[in-house]
Parts: sequence; C-alpha cells; structure tokens
Amino acid sequence: MLPVLLVLLSICSGLSFPQSTSAHSYVQQSVPAQNEVLDKAPDKITLLFNESIQPAYYQIVLMDSSGQKIDGVKAVIDSKNAALLEANIPVKLADDIYNISWKAVSGDGHPVEGGIVFQVGDGAGKKMSDAPTTLPDSKSVNPLLIVMRWLQYTGQSLVLGLLALSLFLLPARLRTSEATTWMRQRRYALFLWIGMALTVVALLVQLPLRIAWNADIPVMQTTTELGNTFRETTFGQVWLIQMITAVLIVILVALYAHSKLATAAKRAIGMIAIALMIVQLLAKSLDGHAYAEPYAGIAIAADFIHLVSALVWSGALVAMAVFVPRIVAPFTGEERKTVYWSIVRRFSWWAIISVAALLVTGIYGSIIYLPSLMALFNTAYGLTLLAKMLLFLVMAAFGAMNYVKGRQQKEELGKDLMWEVLTGFVILMLAAALVHLSPQAAPISNGATPKQTVQTQEVDGYEIKLEVPQAQMGSNNFIVSVKNKNEAKPVDVEQITLTMNHMDMAMAPTEILLTASDGKDGVYQKTGMVSMNGNWHVKVHILTKSLDTIDTEFTLRIGQ
Repeated sequence: MLPVLLVLLSICSGLSFPQSTSAHSYVQQSVPAQNEVLDKAPDKITLLFNESIQPAYYQIVLMDSSGQKIDGVKAVIDSKNAALLEANIPVKLADDIYNISWKAVSGDGHPVEGGIVFQVGDGAGKKMSDAPTTLPDSKSVNPLLIVMRWLQYTGQSLVLGLLALSLFLLPARLRTSEATTWMRQRRYALFLWIGMALTVVALLVQLPLRIAWNADIPVMQTTTELGNTFRETTFGQVWLIQMITAVLIVILVALYAHSKLATAAKRAIGMIAIALMIVQLLAKSLDGHAYAEPYAGIAIAADFIHLVSALVWSGALVAMAVFVPRIVAPFTGEERKTVYWSIVRRFSWWAIISVAALLVTGIYGSIIYLPSLMALFNTAYGLTLLAKMLLFLVMAAFGAMNYVKGRQQKEELGKDLMWEVLTGFVILMLAAALVHLSPQAAPISNGATPKQTVQTQEVDGYEIKLEVPQAQMGSNNFIVSVKNKNEAKPVDVEQITLTMNHMDMAMAPTEILLTASDGKDGVYQKTGMVSMNGNWHVKVHILTKSLDTIDTEFTLRIGQ
C-alpha cells in the first residue's frame, strides 16, 4: 500500500505548474530594446532584470556590426535598484547595427548571459542579420563541481547518520558510556572522519571551481578573486559559513569519537555537532534556486527540509547497516531480538517522517521550479528530477519491505538495507546535479540543426503562413506569407507587426516590424532577435496595401 501511495503522490507533483517562474535572472526590459531601430544614438544602456543580480562578475560589452568593441562602456548596478544594470556610452554611435552582450550572476548564484541587437539611424545600409548572435541559455557547469557537491552531501549524511544513531536511535540503556564501547572502536571513528574529510575536501575544491564558473576565468586565476567572492557573492558568504562550521564540527567529532567523557558531556557535544551541521545545511539552502523565488523564505525552508530529510535518511541507513550488527553482538536469544527490533522501529519512524518531508517539499519544488509539465520530460533539469523521483520510489519500496520485516520480526534486515543505502547515494548525486541545472534551459536536442518551423492560419479568406527556420535563442529569420485564398494570389502588404510574448515568464514583449520593402509577391522576411528559450505567443497584425487589417495568432517554440 505504501509504495502505491508514494507513486500517486509523485504523479500529483506534475499536475500543477505556475504560469511563470524565474529559475535564473533574465532581462525583463532593456533600453535599447531588442530589434529596436533608433533615430538618435543612445547615450546609455539600461537592462532591467526580473530579480536582483549579485554585485560581482557582471559586464556589458557593446560591439558594432564588424565586431569592433566600443571602448569605455562600463557596467554598474543602480544603487537604488539591484535589478537594474546600466552602462554609459561615452561616444556618439554612428549609424550601424550594434550588439549588446551582457553577463551577470543571478540571485540563485548561477551565471547568466545574453545579447540584444539594435539599429541606429539607417544602419549604414546594413541589416540586423549583419550582427548575428546565438545566445547561450546558461553556462555549462564543470562536472567536477557536481561531483564535489555530491561528495559534500555524502560526507554530511555520514556524520548526521552516525550521530543520529548514537544519540536518538538507540534505546536509552544503550547510550551510556559503558554500553557504547563500540563507538570507541576504530570503525566508528573511521566513518566519522571519512564523513568530515569528504565534507571539508569537497568544500575546498568547490571554492576555485565555483569562482571560475561565476567569473568565467581559468581555475588557476581564481586566487585573485577570493576577496571579491567573499564580499560580494552569496556563494562566497555561504562557503565561509560552511567552512567555519566544518572546522568546528571536526573538533567536536574528535572529542565525541575518542574521548572518555561522561555520558551527559558526550551527548552535549554530539548535539552541538548536529546543530552546527544544521546551520551548515541551512546556509547551503541560501545558495540555490530557492533564493531567487518570489516567496524566498518558504522556498528556502522547503529546500532545507528536503536536504536534511534526505541526508538523515541516507546517513542513518549507513549507520544501521554497518553498526547495528556490532551493537547487538553482545546479546543473544530473545534479548538480541528485542534490542535489534527496538532500534529498527525507532529508525522506521525517522524514515516515515523523512519520506513525508521529501514528498511534500519535492512536490512543492517541482511546482515552483518547472515552467511546465513538458519540461519534466524534455529538459536536462526535468529528466534529472524525474530520475530522482523514480529512484526515490525504488528507495521507498525497499524501505517499505524493511518496514514489513520489522513488523513481522522474523529475520534481520540484510542485503535489502544495503540496496536502499546505494539507491540513496545515487539520489544524492542527482540532487547535486539539480543544483547546477537550470529549470528554464532549452529542451534537449540531438545537436542537429533545429527543424524548420512552419505554421499556417486561415483568417477571413486569407492564408497567413509564419516560418522561423532557426527557431533558436538569438538571431532568427522571420518569414510571413500572405495569400488571398479565394483568389489564389499573393497579397501586397503595407506593414506586418509581430508581437511576441513569452508564455512561461513575465517578460517584456518583443516586437518585430516588417514593411513593404522587406519582401514582395506576398512573402516578407526580416531578421529578429529572440532572447529566451521556451514557448512564445506571437500576435500577427497585417495592414494590406488596400488598408485592410488581418489579425491572427501563433504559438512558437524556441530552442527545440
């Protein structure tokens, strides 16, 4: 019954998604606007993001159609609005096509970048396509960064699980100094030190890797950015908290595992170590997708509870598998059975609470992070999340079987417990990957040229066809064909206006204007920029030479 319930609840997580979400920062409004034609050269570039960006590693670069950089353009964050990035243009721009390339670090700690194309005057006889650019969705992450995050989770889960076993899962009579001689054996201390070593080493390696990712510099040059990272970025400040608490926990673990202190003193040391680990995990929750959500407090709390539940469950499983046989070894017969199953029953309640917390927070996270149900099946983030959900069901199924065995008390838990342990650590690997993947990334493709997008609508006797051959983020060629279906002949137009609104994010609309000079014989085309992957709603307004108006709508998928 329990596995069936878990399946149903997991499926429910995909049934409701918000109409807009903000996994990373994006430009909500810009001056100049995308594809804008200016009569007068601008003296300033203004980019308004959907959320505050971090005061480090931001940049605005302005280039003309030949790729020549305009010197003296320096980006600054507005002192009154941390979501506003500006740059003065110190020279008067000549008539030409210009490309703005920008970089920033979003509120959730992920580097983002993009571009905007605009025209000054007549563009010196050039077209928007003379300054083409394909915008990256988000910077790819170093796989070693994901591995280090996983090792950190693994180390933290080991420490939490070992401490939870000795402080909470054992019956009271087995927590005394006399009854915990097994804790002073080499294996218990070894596992504690492995856990802390993994945590500390992973934190140390993550620092240069993360700086290189955010600052877009080689790892060997990251030492010059340490001060900037610690002062100006959320990651830097979170890293300091995690490292300081890790050092303190190392000291406490040394006392806890090796000293012959009184039971009360040892328990106090263990509780302080757990409290510091909780602080460490709470700090980590401030550096991720949750931090950038509109209701950040709730999202951070959910992320924190989700992480703690996963680490405690996985770590306690390891502790149960490795040390419970040693704990019950001195007992025989019915006494051994009583002690063994009393520990298992205590753990079962912890597991049930962890499963419930993981379900609730996992469903909440799926709803607020994924822009649509399809994103669960066609993006790297969604597929990783789906794999995590499926493995969670497998792990829960193992847990359910062990729970039934615990109720029957016929045979001690064996290999099933180890399979549950291994599944748990694979889930932690996927959780580490999710931290560095964007829910808003483009759908996964096979790397081939995107398929040509052709759509046709019939309106009041007219056949309107929209073609976007590239259908990619960045420069695209928009082709609109207008034909009188009744007379079977093309229609000459005065003007066509394409107004594009992103369907998954609350972004400023993109407008592309086609005039009579952009085509003939009913076929008109123009190059325009699309600044974000995803679904776009395209309103088409056509004014014919005879001053008739035609209006229709299309849905365009960019990035597929």
